[in-house]
Amino acid sequence: MANDGFTVFAVSQTLSTALANAGTDQLRATALTWAEIVSEMGDEIGSDDAVDLLERLSALAMRRAERGLSLYCWYFAP
Repeated sequence: MANDGFTVFAVSQTLSTALANAGTDQLRATALTWAEIVSEMGDEIGSDDAVDLLERLSALAMRRAERGLSLYCWYFAP
């Protein structure tokens, strides 16, 4: 992480491929498990929001794979 609070993570090819190839049922099950786990840790994400986020991330991973591009995540922690 740079001193300005910005961090960039490269999504591994393994994860990017798994996201691109995941089916709707698999994404939904993963999202619901994720929402449950973070809730137990004191964070919250609604089940519908978790499903929506993973479905969008999967679609992005598919588009990136079709073009032979990598997937990155920019994070800002003030």
